[in-house]
Amino acid sequence: MEKSKIKAIIFDMDGVLVNSEPIHERAEMEICLEFGMKVSKREWDGFRGKKLEDIFSYASKKYGTGNEPIEEMIERKIARYLSLALAEMDLVPGAYDFLQKLKKNGKYSYALTTSGRKVQQEKILSKFKLADYFEIMITSDDVKNGKPHPEPYAITVQKLNELPEACLVIEDSDNGILSAKAAGCFACGITTTFGREKLEGAGADMVVSDFFELSKILFD
Repeated sequence: MEKSKIKAIIFDMDGVLVNSEPIHERAEMEICLEFGMKVSKREWDGFRGKKLEDIFSYASKKYGTGNEPIEEMIERKIARYLSLALAEMDLVPGAYDFLQKLKKNGKYSYALTTSGRKVQQEKILSKFKLADYFEIMITSDDVKNGKPHPEPYAITVQKLNELPEACLVIEDSDNGILSAKAAGCFACGITTTFGREKLEGAGADMVVSDFFELSKILFD
């Protein structure tokens, strides 16, 4: 990666800034069961990074009647997730220090692009006192097509007023990497959720094990 070409950094939320993926999975499984759907645990690897509408619609068609109330399921899931997350969730190691360095450095603009709903993300950012870091935040409320479609990152790039190739996206899932690459961005995988092989297989331009490694690349 040529640092000189990077002008902006775009963060995914779940699995990148916060250790939330296991809590999302638990909450989604519980809601599916509430609505009579016993979804195979192996499905969740494919759900990482996707919008709740897409997850529950898929589950409804494959494991339910196809007529489950998707919006009600989403509302129940968000409520369940927040009750768990606000009590149990932690930041990904190194994430806060990285954001502080990023803000102090002043070289890069930055944004957040998440598949979660805005109401959910605002509460999590507030919990960790990160709300002031992201003036630009794209959530599932802002897009028609979720990851792996390019729309989430394409909109973020537009908001940043940068060229896609000048934007470095930090993602933990294959769906996120696919979305970033389809939008023309430089994709950095972080191995908090999936291993190097899966992220590289999705097209990641580089893979780091943690924020400490990425910090050395960008700031040293």
